[in-house]
Amino acid sequence: MAVIEFFKIFYTLFFVWLTCFTAISVFRKTLPYSYRGFALLIIILSILETIGNIIGFVYSKNHFFFNIIYAIELTLVPIFFKFWIQRRWIQNIIRLFVMVFPLFVLANTIWIQGFFTLQTFSFVIGGSFILLLSVAYLGELYAHEETQDIFRNPVFWFSLAYLIYFAVSVPYFGILNYLVTNYRPFATLYYELIYEPTICLYNIFLIIGFLWMRPRKK
Repeated sequence: MAVIEFFKIFYTLFFVWLTCFTAISVFRKTLPYSYRGFALLIIILSILETIGNIIGFVYSKNHFFFNIIYAIELTLVPIFFKFWIQRRWIQNIIRLFVMVFPLFVLANTIWIQGFFTLQTFSFVIGGSFILLLSVAYLGELYAHEETQDIFRNPVFWFSLAYLIYFAVSVPYFGILNYLVTNYRPFATLYYELIYEPTICLYNIFLIIGFLWMRPRKK
């Protein structure tokens, strides 16, 4: 059983590591600030996710660590979108979110779901917001992209990655506690057959985005 669990963890971590190595390979000072910041964020999150999975494999309890990971990711990813979304009112909403969301996470930790329980409330709120930002950026891209090939745009692939990932994960996390209590076999099946493959697809799209950040040979 432990061997099976190990291969399940390795299956998803392989794509996480591949994304991390790709981000490292394209990282350079000549990149725009937003690209460098995003690449560094993905590298840090990949390392933290590896540690979190090791903790879960050894101790079977890693929710507290993933609460930290999600808090970092859900707070900082909107900042990346702020550099690329053109609508001023959306930029203002992002500024407000970045200030308010950490306060909600803190309140959720102290008074609502606690530190050692998976904070699904925080994930659903933050994930829904990033999902909307992905849609907003792709909408702007569709409306204004005329001469350039959108498939060569790294942010297109990043937005697509977050759109697909949170479209699958937000509903799942939103009813996860109910599913675990009443339909645990379905919750497990959804996680293994839908959620985990979505993580892999999410990382593949990130990798494609990072590869398009490489300087083009003239």
